[in-house]
Amino acid sequence: MTVWITLLAAGAASYLFRFGPASLVDRVQSLGRLQRAATYVVAVVFTAVAADALVARMGAGPGSMLAPLGAVAVGLVAARRLGSSTAAIAAGMPTLWALTAVLPR
Repeated sequence: MTVWITLLAAGAASYLFRFGPASLVDRVQSLGRLQRAATYVVAVVFTAVAADALVARMGAGPGSMLAPLGAVAVGLVAARRLGSSTAAIAAGMPTLWALTAVLPR
């Protein structure tokens, strides 16, 4: 029973930790500088995910890094052409999945 209470408490804390700042933004006037920085959040998160994928595969050899690098390249082209971070994710993630399935590990 203690394990379930701990899991529920951890889940609730995690949810509140993520939801709290988002709910406070509407109530508190944010600085103009903060609003301008928020436009880059998706790009930074996508870059962090791609960097994590590259670092995780570095020990397996250079061939295993082709899938994340290809996905980053496709995502970059999509973002530059369409001017949308959503387009980068929509193009990059399926490319990562396809290249991971096709290329040897």
